[in-house]
Amino acid sequence: MIPILSNSKKAICLSAILCLFFPFILSSAAGSDWPDCNFHCRAKDVTITDLWLGDAQGNSLSTCTQNSSVDAYIWARFKNNANSPRYAVILLCDIYVDGALQKSHYDDGGLCVRDTIPAGSENSLSLYGFSFSCGQEVKIEKLVISWETANGIDCSNANRRCSNRNTKCYSETDSIDLTPPSCQIEGPSISCESIIASYLPQIKKGPTSEPQLIWRIDGRDAEDESVEEGLQIDWRDYGSGYHLLQLIIDWNDDHGRLVQSCTDSLWILVVEVPSNVIELISGTEVLND
Repeated sequence: MIPILSNSKKAICLSAILCLFFPFILSSAAGSDWPDCNFHCRAKDVTITDLWLGDAQGNSLSTCTQNSSVDAYIWARFKNNANSPRYAVILLCDIYVDGALQKSHYDDGGLCVRDTIPAGSENSLSLYGFSFSCGQEVKIEKLVISWETANGIDCSNANRRCSNRNTKCYSETDSIDLTPPSCQIEGPSISCESIIASYLPQIKKGPTSEPQLIWRIDGRDAEDESVEEGLQIDWRDYGSGYHLLQLIIDWNDDHGRLVQSCTDSLWILVVEVPSNVIELISGTEVLND
């Protein structure tokens, strides 16, 4: 026989059940803690129209000299596509250099990039600064920006709750490669006066436009002795000793303006070799002891 409970006992049992399960129900409804929000970013009120590696003023790192290091900054341009301002714009992303995590804005709770972005406006901001060595790979992963719509909210009182920002966001699901182009001269660093040496450019990354190659020897443009986009040099024209070979590669836009550039240089030791030794090497003459 099933016992019949009084109303008061039923109320007590119901309260006990709610006490046991309410924390779990609340936790399930709240979802993950900020910033692991499992973002569902369908809104595009605020977007990033450009990301680039630049200097402290936001100018692109247009010249990359092999094996050199410079202070570099990751810049982003934010645009408000909505008809009203957006407030407390917070950015989350992971920054990798040569495959190693350099900085995570997830770990610091996000970078609040702007108190307000007016309707229809664009704003640029430096996201991170670091020492960059030419040739390093720079990538951004898991990029998400989120915002609020209520006036009076700014970076000082931004709401960092997943329930508040989960759908008011914009994300990039693919990895973003910011690696600037680098170039290197491939060829012998020791040559003989009587030997014609060939030098070829090795290029990594770079825009899709056709590059312009400039070769210089000891500060002067080299004569047009190109072969397969490289350079052939008859070192008899320059004499023995050390010579500086330079390579400059420029990429220009449709208006002729410089977009990207990279450079490399190589010291060449030209050795004077007596003609009778060269004849001996070639097998045309046998020297007497």
